[in-house]
Amino acid sequence: MNRKPNVINIGIGCALLLVFFITGCKPGVPSEFISEGDMENILYDYHLATSMARQESGNYESNVVAYRAAVLKKYGVTQADFDSSMVYYMRHTERLYAIYKNIAERMEDRARELGSSEGSLASLSRISASGDTADIWKGDKSIALIPQQPYHLYSFTYAADSSFHKGDSFILTMQTDFIYQDGIRDGIASLALVFNNDSVASRIIHMSSSTSHNMTLEDQDTLGIKEIKGYFLLNKNNSDNSSKTTLHLMTLSNIHLLRCHLPKEKQQKSQKENKDAVDSLNRNSQRMRMSNKLEIKDSAKINHSVK
Repeated sequence: MNRKPNVINIGIGCALLLVFFITGCKPGVPSEFISEGDMENILYDYHLATSMARQESGNYESNVVAYRAAVLKKYGVTQADFDSSMVYYMRHTERLYAIYKNIAERMEDRARELGSSEGSLASLSRISASGDTADIWKGDKSIALIPQQPYHLYSFTYAADSSFHKGDSFILTMQTDFIYQDGIRDGIASLALVFNNDSVASRIIHMSSSTSHNMTLEDQDTLGIKEIKGYFLLNKNNSDNSSKTTLHLMTLSNIHLLRCHLPKEKQQKSQKENKDAVDSLNRNSQRMRMSNKLEIKDSAKINHSVK
């Protein structure tokens, strides 16, 4: 009677051992390199160190070197340990990207704690205080980009819906932060509007500093929007002074895409101007047709008289 429970217990034990074996066999970071958790903390503190160096008086580059050295000392890591670990992570891009993604989320959380997210949205809303403004961004609120494909690009597309009106304007706003050991920073943000007649309006900005950015596009001719699309890109640095295995990171946070309706009086004025323009075109077209008919009749009379 006691044999059944023993068999069950043995089966459970074997299953647990199998799970433990599979989990234990999952390849991790070799012990000679900095662990993922520690590397994330170091790189996050690098970001804070860069911000502190910017606020300090004196030479910025010297301040950055001093603050980053203090970060490594805090974690008991030498510059050689850090450099060799960065070489490892640059060769295992998926691990590095996972670290960067966590850093971007931590930056977003910190910005929210400081109230910058609400503040930026409030200030942008005041741009169109007399109109109807809504944040239509549905993507990630924080994004990490590195130069290596496919982690260098983040694209988005939104189809228009019934909440879109002719004459709408759109404001894309974001906070960028860079953690670069060397090389030229070149982040790109692109925004494009596809109108109902399939024409396109677009804008591109280059970003190279840790600050807030915004870009605006409008449906100036009240054609109506069919689609909004865009992307964020971190360009690969081809400079001779840039190492292939050093830290190059751009994070974007506090991302908003504001859709602003025209105030009603401007909508009515725009609609009237469009109607007047259409009426004028129709009248001109009628005149042209009448003129062409008269020319044809006159030509026919001349030909008849010649005969």
